[in-house]
Amino acid sequence: MSNIYLRVGKRIRLYRKARKLTQEELGEQLRIDQSYLGRIERGEVNITIETLDKIAISLGIVPSQLLEDEKRDAMNKSKTDLLEKIDTTLLSLSSKELEVVHRLIKDALLLKEM
Repeated sequence: MSNIYLRVGKRIRLYRKARKLTQEELGEQLRIDQSYLGRIERGEVNITIETLDKIAISLGIVPSQLLEDEKRDAMNKSKTDLLEKIDTTLLSLSSKELEVVHRLIKDALLLKEM
């Protein structure tokens, strides 16, 4: 399979694990067999845009996040990696916890400006 399938599969696995979901649990949400989901994550199958959209919705992200290619911009690789780590961490937080994090970030940026 093409590199894009491997990349998308790896990103699906990354976001699934960030949500603390097993392949079986995500497969149940999507109404697909966990073995098929495993093949998707390994980049062994060509998935449709519709399936990509369903996966993204189940993971609480937009489909474009599964298609992003951090290698496209090698100059920002470390920044991309860091943002991905932050994104993965934030995915597991509740709405209330995200509000607290947002306030902390805003306060930190205000201090930086002083």
